Amino acid sequence: MSTQESGSLIKDLHRRKILTPTIVENLQVYVPLIFILVVLSLIAFSQNSAFLKSQNLTQILVASSAVGILAVGQTVLLVGGMLDLSVGSLVSLGSVVAAKMVLNGVSDIIIVVLAIALGCVVGLLWGVIVSMLRVPPFILTLGGLAVLSSLALPIGKSTPIPLPNGLNWLQTGSLFSVRTPILVWVIAVVIGAVLLHFTRFGRNVYAVGANEEAAYLSGISVTRVKISLFIFNGALGGLAGVVIAGRVGAGDPRGGVGLELITIAAIVLGGASLAGGRGTILGSILGVLVLGVVTSSLTFLNVPDTYDQFVFGAILIAAVTVTAVAEMRRRGRVRRRI
Repeated sequence: MSTQESGSLIKDLHRRKILTPTIVENLQVYVPLIFILVVLSLIAFSQNSAFLKSQNLTQILVASSAVGILAVGQTVLLVGGMLDLSVGSLVSLGSVVAAKMVLNGVSDIIIVVLAIALGCVVGLLWGVIVSMLRVPPFILTLGGLAVLSSLALPIGKSTPIPLPNGLNWLQTGSLFSVRTPILVWVIAVVIGAVLLHFTRFGRNVYAVGANEEAAYLSGISVTRVKISLFIFNGALGGLAGVVIAGRVGAGDPRGGVGLELITIAAIVLGGASLAGGRGTILGSILGVLVLGVVTSSLTFLNVPDTYDQFVFGAILIAAVTVTAVAEMRRRGRVRRRI
């Protein structure tokens, strides 16, 4: 089924009132992404039959787990009308701090808790500054990116810290044949989806992102929502740092470089608006999977690594452009109704 055919099917179901406007809008994002996943997989499979083997599919999910965890927090934050460019550096800092604690004999549970706590503290700081002092989150977290990365480098002495022992459950562990990083990702997705789509807090987040002033006038504590969103996002950033350290078996002070851009690309590709008020966890996860399949496909098609950043940049440009066009059409429909 082509994208045009799927779009016609969705519109037909909408005319029959089988689908609500919200479901229709989401499906117009989900269906093309699923179509892209299938097409890319078939193209790579046609060149190398090993692409669709369970081992490679598992590897794609494991490699995408850290970005997927970050995407959950960033989606909730972006729906609320904000953005955090420091999460990549937070991942780097979290990974080297976790590695240091492993070498000092700290138990894995304590390491995870402290890494999440570190992310919460960073998120709390950003949330307070943004909400209380009304500093633009883009500028603030851009500065935070530099600060956190500069903290990670001296702690790790600018080199990866090997982990001979500790966090092995993230490297080789599994449950019901599902690798541990994937399970951690699934848990983060469930928590984020419930929080954003099935709670009053989630409805408040959408309201703040759509129109902050109107949300305030309706009785929503905008300050509390913003701070909570940054804390949640920071917690997942700290968790992602531990996942990366355990998965690769080292705490790398540069391990999170560029992850913030990849995460944003996945989220926008999944239908979220940079202006806030729109986005879903499922859409963002599909965006993460598309990027993961793209990366794996480039490898199987023997495309040089030097083109990876070009592809990600092109995808981000295309996603932002498509989102902007969709937003313009949506506003046009609203004006015509008025």
